[in-house]
Amino acid sequence: MSRRRLKKRLLGSRRNIFTTTGFTLIEVVVAMAILAIGLTIIIELFSGGLRLGRTSVEYTKAVNYARMKMEEFSLKQTMEEGSEEGMFDDTYHWRIDVKRVDVLQVENRPDFEPPAELFQVKINVLWKSGPRERSTQIESLRTIKLEDSEKKS
Repeated sequence: MSRRRLKKRLLGSRRNIFTTTGFTLIEVVVAMAILAIGLTIIIELFSGGLRLGRTSVEYTKAVNYARMKMEEFSLKQTMEEGSEEGMFDDTYHWRIDVKRVDVLQVENRPDFEPPAELFQVKINVLWKSGPRERSTQIESLRTIKLEDSEKKS
């Protein structure tokens, strides 16, 4: 190799010291900012999912309590209008409202007595979830067959 070529190569490589390719400081800062924003959004989505999961578990538990109370209440042989309240545990409490419903309004035949009474049963389950008070409600209609003594009186 000739001396000139060697000198040219060495001088050429010195010029490349200042023109090497790479990332500038601005590019690195912008990439880090985009990464930070993306990670923040992902963490928020994850915590929101956990919060919704906990709320879903609470609602499922409340609906199961309400169904259990409705089945317990439907086993009663007699029913009266009014309301009752109680607690399932330290967190959940319930309220039952019972109203008599008149389905047949017969004006021409006052001596007609229907063979059964119809009642509307509403069950509210309430609980405290963090700072908020939450509730769920189920509703049903229940028929009670009238006894012969009730029909005559």
